[in-house]
Amino acid sequence: MLFLIFTLSIASAATAEKAPFKITETRITTSGSAERPAIYGNIIVWQDYRNGNNGDGKFDGTYDVYMYNLSTSKETRITIPGSAATNPAIYGDKIVWSDDRNGNFRLEKSDIYMYNLSTFQETRITTNGSYSVSPVIYEDRIVWTEYNNVHMYNLSTQEGSQIVASESMIYSPAIYGNNLVWEELLISNDNGVSRDIYFYDFYTHKKTQVTASGSAGSPEIYGDRIVYEDWRDRYSDIYMYNISTSSETRITTSGLAGSPDIYGNRIVWLDERNGDTDVYMYNLSTQREIRITTSESNKEYPAIYSDKIVWEDTYNGTADIYMRTLSGEESELKTPVVNFTSNTTRGSAPLTVKFTDLSENVTGWNWDFGDGTSSTRQNPQHTYSAAGYYRVTLTVNNEYGTNTKKSEINVQSSSQTTPCRFNFLILAMMLLYLFKKST
Repeated sequence: MLFLIFTLSIASAATAEKAPFKITETRITTSGSAERPAIYGNIIVWQDYRNGNNGDGKFDGTYDVYMYNLSTSKETRITIPGSAATNPAIYGDKIVWSDDRNGNFRLEKSDIYMYNLSTFQETRITTNGSYSVSPVIYEDRIVWTEYNNVHMYNLSTQEGSQIVASESMIYSPAIYGNNLVWEELLISNDNGVSRDIYFYDFYTHKKTQVTASGSAGSPEIYGDRIVYEDWRDRYSDIYMYNISTSSETRITTSGLAGSPDIYGNRIVWLDERNGDTDVYMYNLSTQREIRITTSESNKEYPAIYSDKIVWEDTYNGTADIYMRTLSGEESELKTPVVNFTSNTTRGSAPLTVKFTDLSENVTGWNWDFGDGTSSTRQNPQHTYSAAGYYRVTLTVNNEYGTNTKKSEINVQSSSQTTPCRFNFLILAMMLLYLFKKST
């Protein structure tokens, strides 16, 4: 009997199927004025200008911080009336933001505030009325920038300190554990601009330069991994730096990627490879890229926590917060994943281009070559007879949905060739000239 039970349990485990990978979208706000989301656990926070209308249709500079609890499906206004609260961040039960309420909405008079969700208490962290912006929080440390300085306030000791002083302007701080990362922007005497990533170790008190490209920005950090966008070679891609190994890895190759965020093994970013701004994700464990959004709208400020991805979505001139939840096994991805390459992207007319499909989970293909012709073959070949810029669109499908990718083909005018008799004429004239010169 025991042997039979053991055998049946093994057979049952062997036949158990993995849950298919799914992406579910939820609209978080409907105000049409929600921007810059951040997420921690089941709490989403953002800045909102819905209360900034002073009655005559003009914006008076008022921003508020709002919160949405996914567990209770309840929205809460965090800041008091009359605030100018922007750039919220959250960790645990604490929300921090930059507030201009003490400077009549003047940016150079902003302070850092904190709200404790457990005690329902607001605390003013800075009182110098300076340009304190871009706060971030991790455990008991609150960090923010002030022109070319980085400051920190320790909630446990209730002490403030200056962490970094630089000759460059400092932007986009991010913190995880004992590491702080930021972007430095230096403008040279000849108006050249240089952007690079640095990090600071709270244990060793050491500042380390991560990039030397002069074109890197928007860093985020999780564990010992720093992700950032880099405009090297005039194209923007996402890179990752591992603090433990001091090594850099290129994550994207689209040349149109930016605004990364990271949680665990998942990196998310914005990408315009298909003509619209979409959210993409890369899993460092599976080394697989997944397109998260497919709607034709502008998206900004993606943020990830565990299996939840939030972003600001601008559609029809309004801004709202959306979320997509990942479930199931990524190895069991059922929705189509579109991808293709071509043997060339530019050349003289007539230009013959061979397209190779690299899509996954696909049962149907629909190619639009951008010149009024199309094909349903998997790997078509197409000839462009006239000069111009053509946008090639591949739409793939299966029973679970569709996916689209776009690329451009640059067809130039036919190169002018010189008649052979003209070449001989030039050669004869050169020989005659050399003969006369020698005599």
